[in-house]
Amino acid sequence: MAHSADTPTAPSGILFTRGDTAYEFFFDRGKGRHGERLLVARPRTPEGLQAQVVLKCVSLPEGGEATGEYQHARMRLEEEVRLARYLQHPGIARVHDLFEMKHGLCVVMESVEGLTLDTLLAVAQARGRYFSESFVLYVGAETAAALAYAHTLTDDAGVPLGIVNRDINPARIRVGPRGQVRLTDFGVALSHLAGRLATSLPRLHGEVLYSAPEALLGDGVDARTDLFSLGLTLLEFANGRHLYDPADVRIEDVEKRLTRKQREQVLEASVTAMGAEPPPFAEDAILCAMSYRVRDVERATQGLSATLRDILHTLLRRKPEERFATASELEAVLRARLAQLGTYRGADAVKEVQEAMLEAGDTLDELDVPDDEGGITPLVMNTRHPDELVTAEALQPGSSRHPWDFTTKPGSGLS
Repeated sequence: MAHSADTPTAPSGILFTRGDTAYEFFFDRGKGRHGERLLVARPRTPEGLQAQVVLKCVSLPEGGEATGEYQHARMRLEEEVRLARYLQHPGIARVHDLFEMKHGLCVVMESVEGLTLDTLLAVAQARGRYFSESFVLYVGAETAAALAYAHTLTDDAGVPLGIVNRDINPARIRVGPRGQVRLTDFGVALSHLAGRLATSLPRLHGEVLYSAPEALLGDGVDARTDLFSLGLTLLEFANGRHLYDPADVRIEDVEKRLTRKQREQVLEASVTAMGAEPPPFAEDAILCAMSYRVRDVERATQGLSATLRDILHTLLRRKPEERFATASELEAVLRARLAQLGTYRGADAVKEVQEAMLEAGDTLDELDVPDDEGGITPLVMNTRHPDELVTAEALQPGSSRHPWDFTTKPGSGLS
């Protein structure tokens, strides 16, 4: 664990230094789901300003006393860094280092360039048309490849790590300026890492609306749990529909589908979830997860190709044993269908995103895009080849705009 100078209480200027590297504050992303503070910084070395990074920091409570909650958060950060040592894949964001400071602990992570599927979904809705099936298949296959890698990792002794991400959703998948697809967070992952913090209690760990039924109901989870979450993500991205938020079904009607035993399960799961301070719609999501039927999946996938519908049907089975057995199997099926539709690569994905942004037009100004998303400009604004290098000087404050920057300045949102 690295040691560094202490961080100031308010972010401004130099946050901390390590050796000859100074971490300069860029902007504050607010709090993470477990209360940690998320900052974006730019490391400065004798060679100049480097690519920005994300800092996930846990600070001691006021008074300097280490509470049980603080100790738990520290252990989670330490485990995240230890697990990240094994997660060395181009489709997974990197965790760089762990800094121990006088008033807390800080993890330095890669700041992944690109737009999340959340943002791209908003772009699609703004232009009034969703992305192509090829785009959906491409993103799905690339994500499945990263999951297949994570799910099959072993420790140094060759023992399976049993990694389950538990948080696959549109906000955790990004498409970069060269079409690369990246998973950006394994912070709540389950694993068999030696000495890991026990977090397999029956409580919610990821985004409720994209959790598999077994995760919401407190049952055991495995790799197929991530595949269900990816299925919900791809369904929504393909046509804007969602099994846990059906526009044409009332919650009262959903409740009528349940047996007495199922209602008891839902109640128990809802009470257990309260310990994780879930969003107000969590109980409705649990109800839908317990009650949805094959006909609901059929209705949600209407308008998609027969092949894509079949893939989603398999992904969205309530029973894990009826889904794809592995992420590798899913990847193979997605790539086979993609090949049927014709060649589709990262450059094609970027072009499709640019065209969607161009078609969205002025409505882009109204989208609430997080400050840390960027890297792809509308097609009409693209004046430089994506492979052209940008010097460190071009990234200096006050310099002209980065040619692949989606934002204008820290805190400004869309231009």
